[in-house]
Amino acid sequence: MREEKVTKIILDWLEERGWKILCYDFPQSGTGVLLHPNGAARKTKNKGGIVPDIVAVKNQIGLFFENKDRFYLPDFEKLAEIQNEQNYSESLSQLCVGYSVEQMFYGIAFPYSIKGIEKSKIHQDKIDFLLTVEKNGLVTIVFDNIGEIFNQ
Repeated sequence: MREEKVTKIILDWLEERGWKILCYDFPQSGTGVLLHPNGAARKTKNKGGIVPDIVAVKNQIGLFFENKDRFYLPDFEKLAEIQNEQNYSESLSQLCVGYSVEQMFYGIAFPYSIKGIEKSKIHQDKIDFLLTVEKNGLVTIVFDNIGEIFNQ
């Protein structure tokens, strides 16, 4: 399953549960929102920028998704850095203006795969949640390290 399909399934799943989608991106589409590092000068236009696959909000909670077509360790590491260093907090705050987001949670979605899930569990300390998707649209919360993120 391609990353675009994963993103579409997650978008539908979130909207069915009342999440407001602030932005989303498909690979090479140019539809996403570029987040700049904190303090980035305007003349360094896109340097160091990142484009989240999905940012959604509900009940003062924000979700930041990276979606892939398989397990991909660099995304786990990227999300851990973003969360721990808060190096994109200014752009994220600007994106969430008007939604009173009190907490942002970072996670990954990819197609269901036992091997991918096993690898992810080794690195689950780097993210807040992991979702898997199936072609029929089924979304499974593999883990939610915060607890009750999706029951808002």
